[in-house]
Amino acid sequence: MKISVVVSVFNGEKYISEQLDSLRQQTRRPDEVLLFDDGSSDKTPQIVADYITKYSLANWKYTRNPENKGWRRNFMEGMWAASGTLVFSCDQDDIWHQDKLKIMSEVMENSPQISLLTSNYELFFEDGSHKDGFKQNDGSVSQIPLKNNYLLVGRPGCTHCIRKELLDTARKYWRPEYPHDALLWRLSLFSDGLYNYNGNLIKWRKHQNSAFTKESRDLKSVAAKKKWIQTARTFDDTLREYVNSSEIADKATKLKVLDRNDRWLSVRERFYLTKNPLVGIKLATYWDCFPRYRQYLGDWYLIYRKH
Repeated sequence: MKISVVVSVFNGEKYISEQLDSLRQQTRRPDEVLLFDDGSSDKTPQIVADYITKYSLANWKYTRNPENKGWRRNFMEGMWAASGTLVFSCDQDDIWHQDKLKIMSEVMENSPQISLLTSNYELFFEDGSHKDGFKQNDGSVSQIPLKNNYLLVGRPGCTHCIRKELLDTARKYWRPEYPHDALLWRLSLFSDGLYNYNGNLIKWRKHQNSAFTKESRDLKSVAAKKKWIQTARTFDDTLREYVNSSEIADKATKLKVLDRNDRWLSVRERFYLTKNPLVGIKLATYWDCFPRYRQYLGDWYLIYRKH
């Protein structure tokens, strides 16, 4: 199977060399590495160019976007440009275990029912500390089941191994506000093709300047929550279209999950608009729809304390 790695790059001079080292040192070498720079203003372009030259990496290609696309579009268009049958999305600031490509590609080759394979990760922080992201690390492979809190993306895009057919499907359903990993996770979840390798295959760097950290920080406001709810409702519509127009098993159950999420999002939006505590109490009956349970209490905090 041909393997492509797609790296989204933006002002990554501080950490990118470590990530490039971990790609170059893979025991199963990628067939192509595509790096898409979204308009870096630091030394990233020179670092990457020098790295490719130093190690004579003929199958690595660095592209500088003529305009800043934003990380969502940069990732999606980059993955659509890949020629591999398996595509790995890659951040600029993590460190991959040397056998990540080997392990995940072998699982995919032996498991045609999997459209998206994720893995566990090890968190590491700016102070040098490390922490396992998950307790189960026995090297098994398990299917991730559909639940009412389907909006939770349980593994970040930097752990994803994506079958090309899933990327082709995503062309029809992607919108500019959709993160690449969220769309691919949910499409594979609703088509019963989402699986996880229960073992740490990357070190996921957590720092204050990452896109993930910045967006998580920005969500802690009423306006951002209202915007998130609107995007989630759009996702419900997208997935309903996908379920209805595809050869998917057990459509009735999947549509029931989407209907429940529609009702939950309507109540949650009404709580933010009216600040009515009775609506907040009703929202508790949709506890199972929250991506993380603590977000229910967070809604009360934002509406009555912070706002």
